[in-house]
Amino acid sequence: MSKTAFALGRRAPRTGYPEAVQRVKQQTQKLLGLSEDVTVSVTELSCREPGCPDVETVVAILSEREKPCVARFHKSIPDVTAEELKTAFEPVFPSRMILEP
Repeated sequence: MSKTAFALGRRAPRTGYPEAVQRVKQQTQKLLGLSEDVTVSVTELSCREPGCPDVETVVAILSEREKPCVARFHKSIPDVTAEELKTAFEPVFPSRMILEP
């Protein structure tokens, strides 16, 4: 089983979020054909600073063999789609991209 990290910033978990986090992790792992020793971290952050989005989802791919890769989405975790993951990670991992998200 792959390593996973889970955080929702300072918010209490909301209904459906654990399932959404798992879905985003699984879609990322499948899309990139990641091995079990790669960690996919999905975190939702909130910001109250002027000019920054209210909510940001950060998907990070962490491996001992490669530099960390991070994608940011200005939306909540349940709203992140497989197509958005593909668009975000395709420039970084073009040779690993599996066409069916």
